Amino acid sequence: MGTTKKLIEIDNKALEILKKQAKLQKRSLKNYIEFMLEDTAARFSEPSEEYKAMMDETLQKLEDGTMKTYSLKEVMARYGR
Repeated sequence: MGTTKKLIEIDNKALEILKKQAKLQKRSLKNYIEFMLEDTAARFSEPSEEYKAMMDETLQKLEDGTMKTYSLKEVMARYGR
């Protein structure tokens, strides 16, 4: 997939925050902003076909009553917490 250049304006205070976050992640400011925008866009995108199939299967098991569930008490007892 190609890329497109866009000119954006960012508030100075927001820019300073982004610079600090980029430095914490050892990224350039440009790379950090691109990463954050792409990550945010991915969250808005449609789930993959594999994920949809897995969720459909899980929901079907729930509806059929074939899904095994555990109470919090059982989970805590099983894992010793």
